Amino acid sequence: MKLMTKTAARLSAALAAVMSLSVSAFAEGEAAAASTADAAQQQVGMGAMLLQLVPFAAALVLLYLLLLRPQQKREKEAQAMREAVRIGDEVCTAGGIVGIVLKVEEDTVVLETGAERNRIRIKKWAIHENITQIEEKKQADKERKAARANGIATAAANNDSKKKKKTDE
Repeated sequence: MKLMTKTAARLSAALAAVMSLSVSAFAEGEAAAASTADAAQQQVGMGAMLLQLVPFAAALVLLYLLLLRPQQKREKEAQAMREAVRIGDEVCTAGGIVGIVLKVEEDTVVLETGAERNRIRIKKWAIHENITQIEEKKQADKERKAARANGIATAAANNDSKKKKKTDE
């Protein structure tokens, strides 16, 4: 009887071990399925987060294209204008002083202003516009437009004369 009890105890212990093993395997299967579901949910969450970042990135690109890029372009043009100042140019400062350039140094310019011929030394960064360059550009534009109009008129006259020659023949 003792032997049967020991065998029954061993059998019940083995059965309990098998049951716990199968329960833990079943639990691991559920955990694996849950972790797969969690991973899928995380991927969906990442996709949703990326989808939310797309309008933000588009707004940053538009901000750069509409605001920052034109401002940088204007600053480059202004710097090029300041570096191109020559003796004899008429310039206007940021403070509204208009004068003729007498001397150009590395970072300063000497202007002559007014009827009394006062001389003022200013920094190059204070030059707001070069009136002489603006007038030269306007004159060049007028000449280019006149040449274009003359060229078009000449081309039209040449085409008319070619047509007349063909009809005469």
